[in-house]
Amino acid sequence: MRKFSQIIDILSAIKQIAFKRKNSLKRVFCKREFSLIFLQADKPFKEVNMGEFNEDKALAIILFLAHQDGQIDLYALLKTIYYADKNHLHEWGRTVSGDSYAKMKCGPVPSKIYDMLKSVRGDGVWRTNKKLKRYFEFLDNNTIRPLIKSDINKLSETDIKALQESFDIRGRNSFPALYREAHNDKSFQDSIKLKPNEWLMTEEDLIEGDEILNRYLEEVNENEKFFKAWRYLPPFDKKED
Repeated sequence: MRKFSQIIDILSAIKQIAFKRKNSLKRVFCKREFSLIFLQADKPFKEVNMGEFNEDKALAIILFLAHQDGQIDLYALLKTIYYADKNHLHEWGRTVSGDSYAKMKCGPVPSKIYDMLKSVRGDGVWRTNKKLKRYFEFLDNNTIRPLIKSDINKLSETDIKALQESFDIRGRNSFPALYREAHNDKSFQDSIKLKPNEWLMTEEDLIEGDEILNRYLEEVNENEKFFKAWRYLPPFDKKED
């Protein structure tokens, strides 16, 4: 957890670069648009901000896992992604997929990825400019087969490691085994008990009370808001006499 404490200090220091006389934010130290993504040690896919869902990356995840054995069970795919996301969040401070998790009868489900999958199966809707049926298909109601290779350039080294490790543990498991694991999951159980009226899990649910990680995520959210406001600051003042 030392890495999170160090990054928190860095983020706090960055906020000091915006300043002006009379305590005003009329000038900024640099015009370059910063992204928190460059503060991460593993240099993830440059077009995806921390925790932000990206369709191209989601497709790369689906295809990467489906190519392990040439096909994959839908339930195994969804649970593999969930634990890869959860483990990567604890290790690196962000999830792999950037997806939001729905609390469903069969456990936590990445909601956007599930909608993408269902749209190809024919029982769901996903708005996209891509023809997803060119990427993968359903052999039956629950078996996914990839039709093209995964674009692993969309995934960082740590993304791939987390996905592979999660797949090796549960990618070939039976439905009952996956079901038991999901329903014994602390994040899932606590979210149901503490937030019974909310259908989506949050990052706070996934961190399972880790105080250092929680502080890190709070600092990240605060700085993201700061940088968004920074972009709308007026340009440099003219040189004063």
